[in-house]
Amino acid sequence: MMEMVWGTALALTLVLACGGAEAQPAGAAATSPAGRCGPGVPRAACVVPDVRVCSAGDPDQVGEWRFALTAPSFDPTLEVSLDRLRALWRDGAIDATAETRAALATTLGPAGPVRAAAWSIIPVGELDPRPAVISIDGAHPLLGPGALVVPLCGGTARVGNWNPAHLTTLVMSGTTALTGRTAERIDDHGVADTVRYIKPFFAGADLVHVSNEVAFVKDCKPRTGQKELVFCARDRYIALLEALGVSLVELTGSHLTDYGHRSLERTIDMYEARGWHWYGGGRTQLEATTPLLVEHNGNRLAFVGCNAVNWWIKAIGQGSGTADCDWPRMVWTIQDLRRRGYTPIATVQHRELRTHTPAPDLVRDLRSLAEAGAAFVEGSQAHVAHPWDVHHGGYVHYGPGNILFAQYRDLQRDATVDKLFLYEGRLLTVAHLYTRTEHGQPRLLDDRERTKFLGALARAALAIAPANPTAVPVLPRESRVRPDSLVVGGRAQHLSVTVPAVVDPAVRYRLVIDLDLTHGSDPAAFVVVRTGKAFAAGEEIERYMRAKYPIASAAATITPAPERLVASGSRARRIAAR
Repeated sequence: MMEMVWGTALALTLVLACGGAEAQPAGAAATSPAGRCGPGVPRAACVVPDVRVCSAGDPDQVGEWRFALTAPSFDPTLEVSLDRLRALWRDGAIDATAETRAALATTLGPAGPVRAAAWSIIPVGELDPRPAVISIDGAHPLLGPGALVVPLCGGTARVGNWNPAHLTTLVMSGTTALTGRTAERIDDHGVADTVRYIKPFFAGADLVHVSNEVAFVKDCKPRTGQKELVFCARDRYIALLEALGVSLVELTGSHLTDYGHRSLERTIDMYEARGWHWYGGGRTQLEATTPLLVEHNGNRLAFVGCNAVNWWIKAIGQGSGTADCDWPRMVWTIQDLRRRGYTPIATVQHRELRTHTPAPDLVRDLRSLAEAGAAFVEGSQAHVAHPWDVHHGGYVHYGPGNILFAQYRDLQRDATVDKLFLYEGRLLTVAHLYTRTEHGQPRLLDDRERTKFLGALARAALAIAPANPTAVPVLPRESRVRPDSLVVGGRAQHLSVTVPAVVDPAVRYRLVIDLDLTHGSDPAAFVVVRTGKAFAAGEEIERYMRAKYPIASAAATITPAPERLVASGSRARRIAAR
């Protein structure tokens, strides 16, 4: 595993876009010296003359051309044998271009005339997240030697369409809550038994994400001492996350402060002591809303997350807790990350449903993040698994379901875990693990169960508005104005922040809080106005701005005179500051 570089973008909103170029698919741009390579050599591989497909024992191999077997998105087939693939190939049940057929003639034999074919073979550089990828004899085409690899010999330079040193594998799992029946399983049978069926899928991934919705609490009694919808986990249960190789913890869950803010802060301390990283929640709202930046094998990833629905359960507050879903800020942040050359990954704790079909507002909100440029979007809230689709090039999974949270209804027992294959800044494909939780332990679905489960998800996908997979996110022009918000009294005060015309990280700038919209723009200052309903007073906005932005120590200009707002029931009354 290559070394990872971790970071948080605390000054994210100050960085002007650098407009990094989009990564190109491997082998996409190549000029072929026509007729100067051997038969079966893909045109894009013929970048120098005299390249040929290797014969057994050839000593002059200069590279390889790798291919993948693909199927429709909800196809239940996870793998086939090479012998079965060859038979389908001969029978014309596999689609491929003439160039691909020529390249694979040695490996698969001659291809029969194509009939109605649902499966295809394509070069790995042409993969996108829409189709599923099928393993061959248990080997994924992007991992290890692979069955559909054409060795290339001769020539005067290295050639190939795949470099494993540029790959990052990322496991994104669904709801985890180490309480209730899951806690019983751990207590009665141990960690190793609880995760024994799912651990191989997690093992070997470069990054492992978990959305852990429950804090670790001293003297927690998860079997007998919890009230309904108030959850905790015992400290020793963290060994289960260690066993799965967790490195990223999402903190958007609605139950993280069930036992108070201190319990969440203590839980974060436990993650920090293990060298893990977190996002979507934190010790402060500023930490909670700051993207987590990860660099691995040349892939620059950025994780953002938020909680969209649970004001009533008090998951969001001024102190430690989950991040509020300020949608304009989420969209702006993702666009800014894209401009800076990051591949954004967004997760949202949204509305919980007891059906496989996601609600229209869930679809709308998650797709808006794909439209902004997120490569992968996940609804972390789902206790009942939802389907996925591709929208504006981003893979949107509306809810994987419960992976380590044992609930009682049949619909809540089946779940999906996603494994992302990220290559040179691009999401190539997503692999899936399909599970059913029994007595607190997730096990793998058998062929019949998997077919039934995926059929239900496919029908649910047809019930929602069609996605637009081929549209390309359009980044708006850079602007000095950006959305922001702070949490006051359990409510989000939306702001519009205009940054100085030139931002030097070494300089501190004046702050103007324009409460009566009379100040106007100032090229040498941060100018803030409230938008929407007024919850925050000038002093509260000032404290937030000083925490996040490079503000000079001198007093801020607040127009009109400073005020404070006191919440009273559903209304807010303004009281002049004394």
